[in-house]
Amino acid sequence: MSIDKLRDEDLKLVHLLEQMRTQIVHSSSNLESLKMALESAQRLVEERNQSLLNARSSLLEGYGAEDDDELTGLPRQAAFEKALERVFASGEVFTVVTFDLDGFKEINERFGSATGDEVLRRIGQLVRKALRASDVAGRIGGEEFAIILRGITGDRAFGVCERLRLAVLKYPWNQLHPELKVTISLGFAGRDDEPTAQEVLARADRFQAEAKSSGRNQTFPGLYY
Repeated sequence: MSIDKLRDEDLKLVHLLEQMRTQIVHSSSNLESLKMALESAQRLVEERNQSLLNARSSLLEGYGAEDDDELTGLPRQAAFEKALERVFASGEVFTVVTFDLDGFKEINERFGSATGDEVLRRIGQLVRKALRASDVAGRIGGEEFAIILRGITGDRAFGVCERLRLAVLKYPWNQLHPELKVTISLGFAGRDDEPTAQEVLARADRFQAEAKSSGRNQTFPGLYY
């Protein structure tokens, strides 16, 4: 969906909210009309949220939904790596994040592969909700994911990682099984002086490995680094 279309929806939403405010102030007895306005605003918000979730970064130009992983809805490894090469070549500021699910083999063994697949599907949803339309996330392995955060580094990138980590930690996984718990370990790295995009990705991977070896369910490098 285009930016102009989203802007038009914003204006419609503002109009509906103003309409509801006026009705509350001047005509609180007209509850049916107020109900209809509320329902219209709710539908618009839901449609806008879906449009934002479906928006694709310009880094994915040339790739469509057919290039996405069917389970998570995220771009596959080839599309992600092409996006990474593009952002590296552009010279812009960015951060690469890599993460995977802690103990995913044990989740499959204990709760079954169908539950494991559903965990991955919901991880894809949480990732899409956590990112901006300009960012890119991809499934680059079985339980391995990577993210490109455009225009941010350092503490801001750490904050995004921690919001995603906590979103996964606090998600009601017991809906799938009363004893199911899911956590992720993350590593992130900026461009710095790395000569290639793959070197940036490799450094993020090294930090992710450190997060896992240090106890899992954490982000490296932390603020104390």
